[in-house]
Amino acid sequence: MIRTETDPEPVVTIVGGGVHGVHLAVRLLQAELVDPCELCVIDPAGLLESFRRKCRQCGMVEFRSPFVHHVDTDPFSLRDFARAQSREDELVSSTVGADRPTVSLFFDHAAWLCDQHDLESIRFDARVTDITDRRDGVEIETNRGHINSQWCLLAVGHGRSFTYPEWATDLASTEPVTHVWDPGFDPDAIEEMSTVGIVGGGITAAQLATTLAQPGRDVVLFARSPFRVETLEASTDWMHFSGGIEALHGHPPGSRAREELVSDVRYDGTMPPYVFRRVQRALERRWIELERSEIAVATEAGGTVVVTCRDDSAFCLDNLICATGFGSPYDGSLFHHLRKQPTLQTGYRGAPVLDDDTLRWMRQDGTPSRIAVSGVAAQQVLGPFARNVIGARRAGKLIVGFLESELNAEKQTTKL
Repeated sequence: MIRTETDPEPVVTIVGGGVHGVHLAVRLLQAELVDPCELCVIDPAGLLESFRRKCRQCGMVEFRSPFVHHVDTDPFSLRDFARAQSREDELVSSTVGADRPTVSLFFDHAAWLCDQHDLESIRFDARVTDITDRRDGVEIETNRGHINSQWCLLAVGHGRSFTYPEWATDLASTEPVTHVWDPGFDPDAIEEMSTVGIVGGGITAAQLATTLAQPGRDVVLFARSPFRVETLEASTDWMHFSGGIEALHGHPPGSRAREELVSDVRYDGTMPPYVFRRVQRALERRWIELERSEIAVATEAGGTVVVTCRDDSAFCLDNLICATGFGSPYDGSLFHHLRKQPTLQTGYRGAPVLDDDTLRWMRQDGTPSRIAVSGVAAQQVLGPFARNVIGARRAGKLIVGFLESELNAEKQTTKL
């Protein structure tokens, strides 16, 4: 059963059914702060489906993070699930820290948890187009009507905000050129006997290249800089949400200084050792050709794309896939609408100005709104791991913590 627009108005509405949205829903239900009928998760694709698609698009087979990072509240829930299912072999050993789960184990555990709480029954199959903060609640506009809710928790990612190289801007809408995160990209649709170019030098490009490399298919990896190997996306110090976070919070909320600090400490464009080893093997076996020069010009030519590099080398490609990262987390269509509202504070590059203790979006008058933010858009508060699973868990603690006192106070007021 999927929630419909005729159901009663929810107390808490979560926008986004990915890792962050599911974890928030689980936390709220396990804390018994709301009944299932008082909770709504809005997502048009299905719970965790967008994240599942991204994993498949880039060829991810195991996670970079340890098995304690998942959507349940108990840190050892995924490990216990693996043991109960006799799937301990899907906890992959790591040279640093705890074992890492395979993608299939992570999603099977998440699906099991969603079934335990019947989360699909509270999902509203719609796309949110705008949100208006009121003093006594929140009005959420969707493509299937509007919802009035007491509280709104934003748990959305980058959306379709991803970056193309400048030379690819005019070709992005043509068939031979695409982005790995484009919703329409399907790696299984690439013909076996073809020549594929992949642009990028980080984990996504490397995983995609090693996944697509197979007999009869030529794969060219365009990586202009030397590979950088890092176990995680940032120093483990930032996972503790202590010293580094204190330094981050020393800068004004929503400021350029916060944004630049997060950018500086995050290891974007890197790959972990196990992915680097796969690339090395593929290069040694000549399954992948490495082109170190940057593409200067790309031209469509009869269903193919011809690229010329700065070292004058040229390639004729059947497919050219950009694995060049995401754009600003504040450039998605929903945030674009939200920052137009006169009541909400925004900072550098449209970043939401959030309360450091609760993640509530601050109003222009200095009071906290009824909108809280989890995910990459909360990185100015939570740091470089805000977008990751560990970021979802930290955001969940902060958000559910303030909601507990707020909801209890509202119940007491109602009784009076």
